[in-house]
Amino acid sequence: MEEFRENPRNAPRSNENPGFVALGEGAAVVERPGRGLLRLTGKDPVGMLNATLTNSVPAHPGRGAYALLLNPKGRVQADLRVLKNGEYVLVDTEPEGSAAAREILGRYAPFSRVKLEDLSETWAALGLYGPRANELLEGLALDGHQTAEVEIGGETLLAAGVAAPVPGHDLFGPLEAMARARENLLERGAVAAGPDAHETARVRAGVPRFGADLTPENFPGEAGVLDRAVDFTKGCYPGQETVARMRYRGHPNKTLHRISHAGERLAPGTPILQGEKNVGAVTSVAPLPVDGENLALCYLSRNADLDAPLVAGDGRVEVIGAVS
Repeated sequence: MEEFRENPRNAPRSNENPGFVALGEGAAVVERPGRGLLRLTGKDPVGMLNATLTNSVPAHPGRGAYALLLNPKGRVQADLRVLKNGEYVLVDTEPEGSAAAREILGRYAPFSRVKLEDLSETWAALGLYGPRANELLEGLALDGHQTAEVEIGGETLLAAGVAAPVPGHDLFGPLEAMARARENLLERGAVAAGPDAHETARVRAGVPRFGADLTPENFPGEAGVLDRAVDFTKGCYPGQETVARMRYRGHPNKTLHRISHAGERLAPGTPILQGEKNVGAVTSVAPLPVDGENLALCYLSRNADLDAPLVAGDGRVEVIGAVS
């Protein structure tokens, strides 16, 4: 865990937050409320998904993928994870993308002889992250989007590997089972981490979130997700032409960046100025200062000069780097 400089404004600091410390040094339990969870069964759920998603779902059992659902113009309608076990495929989305995922996949399901069940109200998701997370799952180590069944406190749950923003696992199962599993993990030494701790880790790592940094107004190339969300060798899917054209023939008009800010904590939507010119806007803000800095994500215009001063709110902006 890195050292933290003093925060002159006496705001709560990340190194004073037990949940944030556990994310870096121990094992942190993070509730993930409102996730959109769809269970797909039937003739060929993976085949249906490969016809609609930007990424290819591996054929190997237990191997999943991160992907996007686009409209025909190539704008992002939802991002999602495809997670597999032997009996079904689970699609996991951010709360803001759940309705679009349900509507789009529900449109294709009947033609593919796939049954789609919405588990969002009856199942829950729980994160177990940090360098000691594997210990609490008896040494289980999964790559990103790889899955396995685990038993926690007598409950059998689906575990999925997570690589970022903090390595660990996401756990999925019925509501009551998840509540018992959470208590078991806390009793065995995990620390409850609130949304501020997890959101700070996400912004610090530069992981865009649908509904904040990635919206139906965005193209995939703007948000730095092409390398992990798009397979440029796969067959047709809605919006493919636009994605390919922007990658090979042009450059996005704006791109997502990580920044630090010297003034008071910014609010999403705050404009970023270069002289008198508006060159961007803040999309996400870390609730906790990290190493004495206020961190955020923002879109910057391709016309912005990253070597010249940028200002937002009451202070100067330092560009850490583009999200990728």
